[in-house]
Amino acid sequence: MIAEHSLDLITRPGSVAVIGAGIAGAACARGLARAGLDVTMFDKSRGFGGRMATRRISINVASDALDLEFDHGAQHFTARHPRFRAEMARAVRAGVVACWQPHVYCSWPQSESEAGFVPVPGMPALARFLLGGIKTHLEHHVRHLEQDESGWTLVMSDLSRRGPFASVMLALPPAQAALIVGEHCEEWANRLQSVRMESCWSVMAATEDFDWPWDGTCPEGGPLAWVARNDRKPGRQAPSGIATWVAHATPAFSAAHLHESPEAVAQELQAALRSVWPAQRPLVWHHLSAHRWRYARPYPAARGSEDCWWDPVLGLGVCGDFMVGTDVEAAWRSGDELADTAAATLEDTVLPVAAL
Repeated sequence: MIAEHSLDLITRPGSVAVIGAGIAGAACARGLARAGLDVTMFDKSRGFGGRMATRRISINVASDALDLEFDHGAQHFTARHPRFRAEMARAVRAGVVACWQPHVYCSWPQSESEAGFVPVPGMPALARFLLGGIKTHLEHHVRHLEQDESGWTLVMSDLSRRGPFASVMLALPPAQAALIVGEHCEEWANRLQSVRMESCWSVMAATEDFDWPWDGTCPEGGPLAWVARNDRKPGRQAPSGIATWVAHATPAFSAAHLHESPEAVAQELQAALRSVWPAQRPLVWHHLSAHRWRYARPYPAARGSEDCWWDPVLGLGVCGDFMVGTDVEAAWRSGDELADTAAATLEDTVLPVAAL
């Protein structure tokens, strides 16, 4: 006898809020949207990308107004995981990511090159590409979450409210995510608060142009960990006669000067920046400023055993680079994994149930 089948309609509302438009959040939102879910992105900043950031500054030189740009966050990234490589192949074909093999100086035994990728024309282009077609609300700072029988409501810093949503995904630095999930999942909040993050001071400078044979260098000793000619990256440019530079301070220097003013830090690092250039006549400086990344990167030892967290009962998820590694690829992989994990329980499905 053939068993008859009835259709047990299992409906799971598909509205999802993703908080944080960095690479982890963008990867999560894109994966959920591909699964057919209704995704809305929220971020407190004015633009996309998080630490994948490009700052544009206008200066006056000899009565001329000049526009400068600095990739003052992540400098470039590699792609090793097959899924991330496939995503980057799509981004390269779309013209929003370019291959970059910088000539990097090392004091011993010789200079070396490190192949990688750079979004074009600026670092936020990758997150913007991933979020294409997804509803996005910038300059929306989520203060806390409320949950009732209708779902999740996002309460903003101005006390306005957004929602309800069936699920919420957090793609924020651990300390910030802990403040939001604390009243809903104490265990997660405690684990997030235990994650240690390094800070980083980033210096942006513009000088008169000169012949520097390197695209970047990692100085040995001193307060600087990385110095790069920003205008030599793919898709970047500087006004004629001007060189643009980005320098990142070491974790030790950044921690020791965490609460100093950007002006004081920029002045202190100026001498260190000069020291990486060949001895020559004093250069003309056209711009010097600094930006503090409070949560620049997780300590390498911060990685746990999970790529993301997802609670299907609460409808709450967390992702971020600290779960997988310390770089851009780690952020993407965590966000992508959360999307896959959550989508399996959030998609509207019709399941046949056998009636015996």
